[in-house]
Amino acid sequence: MAKVLTTQASPTSALSTANLNTKPIAPRKRKTSKSRRKDFQTPEGFNQFGAVRGRSYSSRRAECMEAKQAGFPDAMRHPTTIDLCAVPLDGDLVEASNNGRRLLREAFSQLTPGHQTSGQFSIVIKSAKEIAEVLPVSELPACLASEHRPDELCAMFHWHGIIADPGLSKQQVRRLIWDAFPGCRRVCVRKVQPERIDEKGFVTHGAQGYFEYACLDKTEINFTDLQQVKDAVVGYALLGATWTKRNRNFSMGAPLHVSRVTIDPDRVAELELMERLDAIKSKWNDLCYAEQFIHSWMSGGVSVIRKPKTWLKWRDSAKERFSEFFNSVKNWSTDPEAEGTCFIGFISASLE
Repeated sequence: MAKVLTTQASPTSALSTANLNTKPIAPRKRKTSKSRRKDFQTPEGFNQFGAVRGRSYSSRRAECMEAKQAGFPDAMRHPTTIDLCAVPLDGDLVEASNNGRRLLREAFSQLTPGHQTSGQFSIVIKSAKEIAEVLPVSELPACLASEHRPDELCAMFHWHGIIADPGLSKQQVRRLIWDAFPGCRRVCVRKVQPERIDEKGFVTHGAQGYFEYACLDKTEINFTDLQQVKDAVVGYALLGATWTKRNRNFSMGAPLHVSRVTIDPDRVAELELMERLDAIKSKWNDLCYAEQFIHSWMSGGVSVIRKPKTWLKWRDSAKERFSEFFNSVKNWSTDPEAEGTCFIGFISASLE
């Protein structure tokens, strides 16, 4: 031991030690699994014709869902939320997801051939009173007995996704799902909203925004009572331990490049027209009398516009009717004596 302690270090080892002490060490770059979003200034110019290449996603699952529906126009895509069942806080979400898949397959089997449906299961903690207002009595679990309401807590097991159907309209899809899942405010079928890009480059709204929301790992607990909040947090944690991310996904149907289904452009135009009419009806009370009359009159001519042969056959008479109608509206709007007079009364007086 004394011989080892008294032995001098060799010049080579001393040089190596000096180099190690003086050489700056570059910081190691930490690898990240998630790619950063691109700073898109406008939603125009990308994701056209259903393409997803060149976009950035916060969730890889949302990217896969969007890719499965590539080629479907927004008029044929219907963002949907379905409340499937109530699960006790000591229940098993794997069992609930298996049962939910069975129910969704039975309901979606009535969609048009070539449809593609993608989404994800989720839970939200609610009181027994809230769940009893949504689900029918026959579907309430035994734990929600009358003596436990309204303070008993339970998880509402639901599904967020987008139904892409090449044939059915939004109203037809909504009616189909309503029949499969009866209840009050249990089913919500929307239309795809225009995409928005915030100042940080995040894509919100639109089909991608809905898929991103569906894939969020969010904890939905909305209570004011402190004890209910504590019970909900504990129950949510216990339920969350009973399943994995693999149990949360649900998809049905093949992409267009696999199913070989052709999108009919006439059907797309028809669905887009129906969406515009629905938007007008939703704001009907905000329109003035002249605007309401014009839309009502134009809606009566939709059947003529949808049939090109009929339109060509009656083109001259339809053109004359359009001209007469718009001239009447113009005269009514510019005539000072017509102020305060409804359009029908003005036309009746003119004909007399």
